[in-house]
Amino acid sequence: MTTDLDDPFPTTRRITYALVAVSVIIIPINFLVYVRSWSRDAGDAINAFVCLCVAQTVLGLFALISGIVLAVRLRKASKATKPGVVSAIVGTMAAIGGVGGFVLGIGAMAIASGGGAWGRPLRIRGKVRHPELRRGGDWTRGDRPDPSGLDEPTRAALEALWLHDAQKEHASVPAFSRVAWMLCAVGAPAELLTRTFRAATEEIDHAERCFALAAGYAGRTHTVEPMPELLLDGALEVRGDALVHLAVESLEDGCLLEDYNADVAAACALVCREPVTRAVLEQIAVEERSHAELSWSILAYCVARGEQPVLEAIRRARANLPAYARPTAVSVGNADLVQRANPASLRDHGRLPDAEWKRIFEGTLERTRVRLDRMLGDAVLTRGRGPDSWRGAAQSPP
Repeated sequence: MTTDLDDPFPTTRRITYALVAVSVIIIPINFLVYVRSWSRDAGDAINAFVCLCVAQTVLGLFALISGIVLAVRLRKASKATKPGVVSAIVGTMAAIGGVGGFVLGIGAMAIASGGGAWGRPLRIRGKVRHPELRRGGDWTRGDRPDPSGLDEPTRAALEALWLHDAQKEHASVPAFSRVAWMLCAVGAPAELLTRTFRAATEEIDHAERCFALAAGYAGRTHTVEPMPELLLDGALEVRGDALVHLAVESLEDGCLLEDYNADVAAACALVCREPVTRAVLEQIAVEERSHAELSWSILAYCVARGEQPVLEAIRRARANLPAYARPTAVSVGNADLVQRANPASLRDHGRLPDAEWKRIFEGTLERTRVRLDRMLGDAVLTRGRGPDSWRGAAQSPP
């Protein structure tokens, strides 16, 4: 045991050891917060994770510097330099881990920036994508709301929120085209293709109306930038059994998410006092519900065609539904704008706080699980009853 009499630099050693200890302790905490950041309540967890990564990096760098100082001083005093060297190495590793975690946090933040619930998500190589914006009016069509009585911060927030929704709706058009591509690949019936292309057309209309709402609140119009990433090799990203892939995606992005879209839009319409905005929300609610029903039909078809492999994949996906990344009321990029807006005015114009979105999601999630269990039970009972048995399984419960 080293005493202060044996140790010529007790203060330096204690500071170094304390920095190393905190740097090491923060690593598992970071990991737990990062896991949480990919859940459906990601917003606060992502922010906490990024802050912890910055703290870990700073502490690691201080531990590195302190370890080097300790090693040098011990060497000059003809003492063993191992404590300082080990501390410097641990500090370096902690700092590198902090920087790496920060990068991961930014990636998670990019995913979480998908606030807004409308539309089916477009994924390219595993990442949710939507087009960037520029000034223009070729995607603006529909009635515009009356912004009179709103202060400038609230108008700016409403413009940003509806532009974000317009981006998501636009991205849903190639997302449904991708669904149609997969349906053709598995030999699906014409009925499902017809409904899928109808959904894509409705998403075009949603996007145009969202752009019109944004223009009404801000007095200027926007359009979309090209999306060359849609032409990338592997953009369809279908690996393994196509029926399994289509079934799982239909459950998560369709049966659950688009039903949630409809629930949120309907709830927003109920509190909205602006007639033009309310009419758009009501339309979105009805049509997103039909998109969810389409997904249930696609899922039932995949179960009927794919049998046991699809059933097993769906059961695994069901278990993971609570971890689905719930779209939030506000994206990270728009959080500051919304913070400066008048909450009562936002509500009057059809914008509910995220706490209400979360409550709605819990209800949608439970309803999805109950209906899925019913479908899976029916699939087992009706196995072998013919190629059209999926139609009955797709029907919503009374």
